[in-house]
Amino acid sequence: MKKGIRIITRSVFHFFEILVGIVAVYSIVLLIGGLIATGILDKDKEFILYVQSNGVHTDFVMPVRSKVINWHSFIPLADFPAIKDPKHISIGWGDKGFFLDTPEWSDLTLATALNAAFLPSETAMHVAYYSEEPKVNEGISKITIDESQYHSLVEYILNTFRLNNAKVELIPNRGYWRNDNFYEANHSYHLFNTCNSWTNSGLKLIDIKTGIFALSADGIMRHLK
Repeated sequence: MKKGIRIITRSVFHFFEILVGIVAVYSIVLLIGGLIATGILDKDKEFILYVQSNGVHTDFVMPVRSKVINWHSFIPLADFPAIKDPKHISIGWGDKGFFLDTPEWSDLTLATALNAAFLPSETAMHVAYYSEEPKVNEGISKITIDESQYHSLVEYILNTFRLNNAKVELIPNRGYWRNDNFYEANHSYHLFNTCNSWTNSGLKLIDIKTGIFALSADGIMRHLK
């Protein structure tokens, strides 16, 4: 009996050792990876790109139509019956369960948070159409890029959507508002592959200034001011 208790006690102790180690490593990566910058910010390039943040999550915001892409041809406007002639589109990637089950922070449960953090999980794309151009503020930064950079970023975003017969897969009736929807996505979400590291990877791909390994929104936005 005593031996069994010792084994259980030792197992619990080792579990917490591992947990503390993970938290310590994550904290270091979160801090250092977001502080150290990579890439540059150029001015007066041809294409305008925005990065928006709600303090936790980040998205790319782009004009609906450009000579690189017309997003209507990829994200059907028919999926947004309340929207008539949008001018901009926002796209972000993240944990599917977190996206669908947490429309408000008050809806967040411990199970959803733990699953998103510690278990590789399914993902989704969050897409919203807007009738007006974003206004730069604390949560929205404006970037200019050239055509080659824009092509690379668009290809990166397109490849993150999971396609069925070359078409995006709508997750029906799960949007938060009248102007947004969710779509099936590629890749798994986990503690070291977050919604912000997806945005971060897109920015690094086109050599825009951002954290070298940003897991948080701040690790991106602080470099775009």
